[in-house]
Amino acid sequence: MSHDDKFSPTPSEQAGDDPEKSRIEPLNQAAVDLRVYDVGLRAWGTVVGAWLIQFCIIGMPLAFGVCQTFYEREYLQGYTASQIDWIGSLQLCLMYLLGLVVAGWFDAGYFRAISLSGCTLFVFSFFMLSLAKPGKYYQILLAQGVGMGIGTGVTYTPTSSVVSQHFRRRRSLAMGIITTGGAIGGFFFSAILGQFLDGRIGFAWGIRICAFICLGCLSLANVLIRTQYPPQTESKKKVQVSAPLLGQMLKTPAYIAMILFGLFISLALYNPMFAVQSFAKEHSNIPNGLTSYLLAIINLSSVLGRTIPNALADRFGLFYVYIPCVAATGIVALVMTYCTTTASIVVFCVLYGFFSGTAVSLFFPAVLSLDPDVTRSGLRLGMASVPVGIASLVGTPIAGAVVGDGKWWAGSVFTGVLEIVSAVTLLFTYLYRPRR
Repeated sequence: MSHDDKFSPTPSEQAGDDPEKSRIEPLNQAAVDLRVYDVGLRAWGTVVGAWLIQFCIIGMPLAFGVCQTFYEREYLQGYTASQIDWIGSLQLCLMYLLGLVVAGWFDAGYFRAISLSGCTLFVFSFFMLSLAKPGKYYQILLAQGVGMGIGTGVTYTPTSSVVSQHFRRRRSLAMGIITTGGAIGGFFFSAILGQFLDGRIGFAWGIRICAFICLGCLSLANVLIRTQYPPQTESKKKVQVSAPLLGQMLKTPAYIAMILFGLFISLALYNPMFAVQSFAKEHSNIPNGLTSYLLAIINLSSVLGRTIPNALADRFGLFYVYIPCVAATGIVALVMTYCTTTASIVVFCVLYGFFSGTAVSLFFPAVLSLDPDVTRSGLRLGMASVPVGIASLVGTPIAGAVVGDGKWWAGSVFTGVLEIVSAVTLLFTYLYRPRR
């Protein structure tokens, strides 16, 4: 025995002769020692692949407004706007709710199977949508609402989680970049679908062309994305039991506050995006030609909001950037009713798009910041997404009921106050976050 070995503590002595601590120490140490790369083709190729996935699976739900207008005017004339709206809101709801369902499979190392199955179902349902007949509500609901919604939900959260495996210092920036795919996809699909549905191409082939675009993008994405699981996940390939970990998370005040933040912000965040065009049409000082571009301005501005603040968050601290941006989102929402001229409504759309984009893009990095163990990222993101899905389903109908017959000030107050409360909840998360 060497001199160094003689005075080196044994593993049991390091754990304080505590058998339980001795047994769990290697697992915790493996999680801490997991290598995460901030540079390289594997890391940034995964970002590009995840961006392509979100371009398709998030871009199409964000472009649903174009489909809804077409359905109301031609394809589903016998149905109310509220009934048609359930198709789009169901997509958004499933996008978040199903994250918890696949979380255990992702953490166990089955990302490739999850991604391929989700992307395949999304593309298959997309093509099936092109076969839907006029007046057949159930066909469109099943294909676009259920089929594409499940495909989106299975793929969305794991796509964000796999990017987090490759980044530590630049995690906020990387995850912000992939969320711009959804914003750009929403702008792209709404633009081309508007031309297809109102032009000679028509519904069937317009949908098929978009489906072929998604087929190409998703195929390339699955080639580019690379996982970086820890060795024990690769070797065991066993789906983890989620109940004990869920119980542990729900006992953490900061994590509970983060879940409440997701609920509050999602009840409010999309309300101005759904309402701004209707609001503008009621004011003669805003040209009709500009009204149809207001949502596009919000989406394009959100691209900057999903990248610039994320880069600043990596440099100065995530919560130092996130809390002021969420508070600013609420303040901007409160002044929407005063934006009744061309200049003011454009400024509103630019500012709200920017800050609301930050509210979306920093949510997952904030959730992951509460636990350094990236081997549990799928479960954490999945659990945090459940209230977001529920709120996304009911938030805009509640806001619509609050506005009623033109009470825009009430909708503005409802949205703005909820977003400011969200900022306070986020501040609580920061103050009670685990210290490392």
